[in-house]
Order: sequence, then structure tokens, then C-alpha cells
Amino acid sequence: MTRAEPSVSSNARWLGAAQVARVLVQLGGISILSRLLGPGDFGVMALAFVVTSLAGLLRDMGTGPAIIRTRELDHAMVDAIFWMNLTVTVVVALVVVAIAVPLARAFGAAPLAHVLYGLAVTFPLMSFTAVHLALLERESRFRVTARADVVSYTAGMAAAVVAAYMGMGAQSFVVQALVQAGLYSIQLYVASPWRPSLRCDTDHLKRIFAFSSNLTLSNLIQYLQRNADSVIVGKVLGAIALGPYSLAFRIMLYPLQNVSLVASRSLYPVLSVQQGEPKRLAATWLSSTSFVSLLTATLIGGLMALRYPFVAVVLGPRWTEVGHLLLWLAPVGFVQSVLSTAPAAFMVKGRTGMLLWINFGNAAVHITCWLLGAHWGLHGIAAGYLIATLVVAPFYFICIARLLELKQTALLQTVGAPLLLGTGVFAAAFAAGWLLQRSELPPLAQLLIGSASGALYGLWHLSRFHPREFGALLRTMRIRVPRTEPSRREAS
Repeated sequence: MTRAEPSVSSNARWLGAAQVARVLVQLGGISILSRLLGPGDFGVMALAFVVTSLAGLLRDMGTGPAIIRTRELDHAMVDAIFWMNLTVTVVVALVVVAIAVPLARAFGAAPLAHVLYGLAVTFPLMSFTAVHLALLERESRFRVTARADVVSYTAGMAAAVVAAYMGMGAQSFVVQALVQAGLYSIQLYVASPWRPSLRCDTDHLKRIFAFSSNLTLSNLIQYLQRNADSVIVGKVLGAIALGPYSLAFRIMLYPLQNVSLVASRSLYPVLSVQQGEPKRLAATWLSSTSFVSLLTATLIGGLMALRYPFVAVVLGPRWTEVGHLLLWLAPVGFVQSVLSTAPAAFMVKGRTGMLLWINFGNAAVHITCWLLGAHWGLHGIAAGYLIATLVVAPFYFICIARLLELKQTALLQTVGAPLLLGTGVFAAAFAAGWLLQRSELPPLAQLLIGSASGALYGLWHLSRFHPREFGALLRTMRIRVPRTEPSRREAS
């Protein structure tokens, strides 16, 4: 199984379009469901999500990235991966069914058991085409996967609304998950020409065992870290304090999820093709990281400057504390965006063992800082998050520099240039917001005008000082844009 040369900008365009469509469908669907369902229904689903998200990490056991990375892929190995994935997810589904009742009793939520029964079915459904998805992404057919994602997500949300209208309560979310998983799997199965056979030679799994097992353990550690701060806040400071912290955390993650994760997923198949050309691979990673950092720096700079009118407009006047917390958490979002493409480099190089130990150390530092910061309340935990991120980031950069044989000055420039851009956007948006605040305009007007001021400065700065990244942004947003540089030097 060979493949053609992919393009990061083309991949990102389709993934970005799918992400925008999902956000719009999600906002519309949640606004309807919040009127048809009660807080208890959403609470049951939140509890179920903790279980299903952990189980979801085991869906492909890290074999998807292994398929994308492997240069010469034979059918026997793909068959073995398919049957292993399906077997593991069936076992996981049975475990979820077995613990559903005890979990429901532990949380005092009887409907949780029936929700988990339904959601358990989605694991084999999604795993059935996990190999098909990896093969499509290996060929950079993100147009197909993006279309399947949007169609299935929209259909699932529509099914949830209908189920909620019929009075199904929390089961509406189960209907959504089943429709979404089933339709998504059908589309991927039809789109991919590969079909599984009945043979399963486990000897082929030995070739990817170290890679996939380390990657799975690394993802599990990240999962634990992502939930540890909320557990600490809830246990030490109480459930009431968890409200503003979780909202601030979600707002901080929004630029990261909608820019960085799209970019890193787009980048991985390209780096996999270039893994035999170290210098070209390093240049592609560096340029793509710079592109992501510049975009997120613009968003983070504007968010920091306009955090109070943003919170007032989006959340309401009761959530002023969220604005205070964003002062600490917004810089965390920027640093994490710079590091968001790092796992792709480790995976392409086959160094998932190193990634595992780095994530283990990263989790240990963050949890320690959160526990120490808890003595000073919410702001102490948020400050601990920032301190831990700044402590760990240089170590990440050192490992990346050695892995890709990059000069430290190149990495410093990749971080320094976005910092200057973000500072400029912050200054422009803050100045506009400050002047408007003195004129006693409502928060919505402050937010709109301040955002426009920051965006205009950001576009001017990109076009003036980073023309290549600005051109990449235009190519990502448009179907056809003339290229001014050879594709071999193109970052995204």
C-alpha cells in the first residue's frame, strides 16, 4: 500500500471546515436540548462521559497512527490490527456493561446504568471502521472523513432533538451516540476500498506493539492529567468553585481545540511521508508549528484583553470570576498550542516510549503544582497550572530539538514571533476596550469593536512580518489560491 504526497493546507482546510460545522450544529442542538431536557439529564450524561471517554482511549490501541506512519503496509498486518481492535472494544463494552449498575449506585443516579448500556454499543461500532479511518487519513483523504464527520454529527444531533421531544430524557444522548457512530462507520466503510478478511496472524502485531502500547499508555496519562485539576478543585474547594474554573478552562481550550488539534491531525500524515527526509521533515514541523502558534497567539491575545466583556456577554454578569481566572489560564492555552504538534513528531520518529515518559513527568509536575496551589484557592490552582506549563515547556523543546536535529535559535524564533504578535493584538484590543469602557458602551459593543481592532492588527502584522504564514492562512480558507513558493518548502 503506497501513497501520494499529501498537503497540510488541504488537510487543514477540510478538517477546519468540519470543525466549524460541528461547532455550529452543536450550538444549535444544545440550545434546543437545554429547553427539552432538565439539568439531571445533562448531569447523567456528564457522568457517563467520564467513563466512555476513558474507554474510548482504548478504541484502536494506538494502531491508527501506526498504520499512518508505516511506510510499506501489507494486508496481513492490517487484518491483524482490525481483529485486535474489534476484540478489545468488545471486551471494553462488556466491562462497561458489567460496571454500569455499580457505578449508577455509587453516584446515586439510576438512569446512568441504562445510558451506559446504550453507549457501550458504540465502541464496537466505531472500532469496526477504525482501520478504514486510518487508511483514509494515511492517504490524506480528509475531504471524505470531514464529510462523514459532519453528516453523522448533524444526523446524531437531530436524532437527539427528536428523542428529547418524545420524552426520552437522558436516553436522547444515547440515541445521538448510536446514530452518529453507526452513520459515521457506514460512510467510512463505503469510502474505503479495504475490506477485512478472516485471517488474523498475530505475529504481525509484534511490529507495532511497542509503538502502539506506549502511545495508548501516554494517552491514558494525559487523560488522568486533564481530569486531575477538576478533581482537586472539587475535593479541596468544593463543587461550587468547580463551576467558574471549568468554564474558564473550557474557554482557554477553545482556541487550542479549534486550531491546534486540527493542525496537528493534518500534519501527521504529511510528516509520515517525509520521515525518510530528516531535514525536510524538520522544516515542515517547524513551519507548521509557527503557523499554529501565530494563529493561537492572535486568539489568546484578544481573549486576554477582552476577557471581562467576553464573559459578560457569553456567560452573564454572575461569572466575573471566570475573567479573573483567564488571566492565568489564557497563557497556558498559548504554550499548549505551541506544543500541540510535538506528539506528531514523536510518533513519526517512532519514539512513543520517550513521549510516554515525558507525559508522565508532565503529569507529575502539574499535579504537584495544583496540590500546592490549592492552598491559595482557585487562583492558586490556576497560577499553578501556568507555572507547571512554563516549567515543562523548555524540556519539551529540548527533546524536540534533539529529535528533529533543530537549532535552539529556530525554536526560540518559533515561540518569540507569536509572542510579539499576541502582545500586539492584546495591546490593540485592550486599548480599544479601555476607551470604549470609559464611554460606557455596553459589553457587547466593547467586545465587537475590541475584537475587530485586535483582528485588524493581527492581519496587518501577519501580512507585514509573516507573509508565508499569511499566504498559508489564505490557502487554508480558500479552495484555490496561487502558490508563490515550491510545495516542498510549504509548511501548511
